[in-house]
Amino acid sequence: MHLLSSMRAALACILLLGTAVASAAAPKTMFLFKDVLQSNTTALTTSGFNTLLIFRIGLTDAGDLVYYSTGDAGEAVDAPVVSDGVYTGGSALSDKIRSFKTAANTLVDRVEVSLVSHDTTFQIIRDLVAAEGTGPESTLYRNFAALRTAWSLDALNNDDEGVYDLASTVAFAQMLGGLGLKYTIAPYTNRAFWADALSRINTDNNSQLLDHVYLQVYDGGAGNDPASWKSALGGMKIAPVEWVVNDAKPYEGTSPDAARAEFAEWFAEGSIEGAGYWNDYDVEKMGSSYTEYGNVLTDVFG
Repeated sequence: MHLLSSMRAALACILLLGTAVASAAAPKTMFLFKDVLQSNTTALTTSGFNTLLIFRIGLTDAGDLVYYSTGDAGEAVDAPVVSDGVYTGGSALSDKIRSFKTAANTLVDRVEVSLVSHDTTFQIIRDLVAAEGTGPESTLYRNFAALRTAWSLDALNNDDEGVYDLASTVAFAQMLGGLGLKYTIAPYTNRAFWADALSRINTDNNSQLLDHVYLQVYDGGAGNDPASWKSALGGMKIAPVEWVVNDAKPYEGTSPDAARAEFAEWFAEGSIEGAGYWNDYDVEKMGSSYTEYGNVLTDVFG
């Protein structure tokens, strides 16, 4: 991760004095790597974040849905949540996720779940689309409809980092749109693929289906320039994601002050609409402050 200059810090201070005004709809995000039943829900919902992304949902070969997360001690927590169109994840989990938008004093108005390339999820989606399509009787439609209802979801996030199958990506996104969901992406590379997908997903019939781009600017995405991505994606503004202070790759961690300077500079350039962080597990493990990270977003973006 590149070092932040004193000029960035100065620019951040200028912006905080009110020389830039952000939209109230600016995404202010936190990715939830930690098991939601073990995380600090009060802090997550009252520290300035308006969008929470649950990481992650995976698919079995049969198309059933599993919630994969990480427990307080770093243990894997795997919970089957949908099978054959029926929610099976239990009320404790669904009530917790629904509470993100309903808890007292919550600032959260959008909850998403991420699909990622850590397993064969995108290969399975590709194969199921080819075998069954995405109609109301298909496995994908029935299972994601059940999850949407149980968790009161607003969007699905695509964090594909390896399969990049255009036909199934577009068909799956349009299916989700038919379920009343929005669609977002979390790219770190392959701008040409995402530009093509965006143009095919956001058709005249649903021009705002893919409505946010959570660009990774850490680890494999370190050095990504939001302005370049905005240009490649036809002018669509970007919401960059930085990794919080962590002990897995400390050199990739970003403090609240560093994030403030970086986000402020990009916002002044006009290339970003909001921003956010990867991830809540590291915030809690490292004893960092949700409030400090959240204040960065509310100060810069309103």
